[in-house]
Amino acid sequence: MNGTGVIGVSVVRAGTALLRDVTLQAAEGELLVVLGPSGSGKSTLLRALAGLDPVAAGTVVIKGRDVTRLPPGERHVSMVFEGSALIPFLDVFRNLGWGLQVQRVPKAEIRDRVSGRARQLGLGRLLSRRPGELSGGERSLAGIGHALVAVPDVFLFDEPLGDLDDVQRVEVRRQIVDAVRRLGVTTFYVTHDQAEGLAVADRVALLHQGDLVQVGRPRDLYDRPVSLLVAAFVGTPPIGLLPARLVVSGGMAGFRVGARTLPLWRPVPDPLRGHVGRDVVLGLRAEDVTPAGSDHDPDSVALDATVIHAEYTGRHNVVTAAVVTPPVTAPGAEWSDGTTLRVLFPPRAPIRPGDAVRVTVHAARAHVFDPDTGRALWHGGDAVAADGESG
Repeated sequence: MNGTGVIGVSVVRAGTALLRDVTLQAAEGELLVVLGPSGSGKSTLLRALAGLDPVAAGTVVIKGRDVTRLPPGERHVSMVFEGSALIPFLDVFRNLGWGLQVQRVPKAEIRDRVSGRARQLGLGRLLSRRPGELSGGERSLAGIGHALVAVPDVFLFDEPLGDLDDVQRVEVRRQIVDAVRRLGVTTFYVTHDQAEGLAVADRVALLHQGDLVQVGRPRDLYDRPVSLLVAAFVGTPPIGLLPARLVVSGGMAGFRVGARTLPLWRPVPDPLRGHVGRDVVLGLRAEDVTPAGSDHDPDSVALDATVIHAEYTGRHNVVTAAVVTPPVTAPGAEWSDGTTLRVLFPPRAPIRPGDAVRVTVHAARAHVFDPDTGRALWHGGDAVAADGESG
């Protein structure tokens, strides 16, 4: 096999399966983000790649080499784990260059590489300090610098930005992406922050409770989630959910939500034919729900809702609004918060919790899920794009 991958790996600790037959491959030079909630197995996957956790079954391959039984030092990986330790009695300069020194890289090259990376990460003024003299964020930066100074076969980043403030996170994230792309080194980047993951990834692998749920480009997970779990976990603000029933009238399909029907203005899509008259779950992104009267789409229908929360972001008021319907209980719905929609109101709209609002729902753009399994049945945006109404 070419490239770098984790193939059919299972990891068991104290009798508990932490990863179950996870098959994952990153292409040469690819930045693969491993995403998922706490306890999903993200760090375990990285530790299996690094050789810090033994695999119960399967194979770990790095650049065509089977390294499954090799110790960490022989795998040619560079690691930054959350809270990565620096050597306490060495200053930052020597910590950054320690790996190169072990590899017997010439001193002049070590100096140039360490100085250049320190300058990029804003560590120049800290090079003479020891780890005990640094803040938590500065220690994180130094750990990242140590990894980026090397040119390994694989970079492994596990929540590398956890100790940084928001401004630092954006800048250092950019530095990491620039560095690994320039070096062309395959990179596994673990994070629970889906916004961060989507921002940096070539592809995303979503884990949940030790299982690999979906792998694809960031837009694939956003536009074509394979399940309600993926749809609810990926995207900011989170997807809104409504319980509905698929109905047909005059040969045209629609979704019955409470006392209203949201028409599709088309016959039943082929993937939904077996669900006519049955309950489904609608997933609606914030861009597919608008304040009533703010557009002139004749295909949309307005619903009454109550404001639960409003969050001002500068460009929008991101409003969470509840529709009076039974709560959604499908698998994966726990990552949303009941029967709510997210709506982007104008930034100066006087919105308060408890306000009654009317929102326009574009049902033809909805994601449709099976309420029993959480499996995705149909993605309305695909049909809209195919009809040339949306890019």
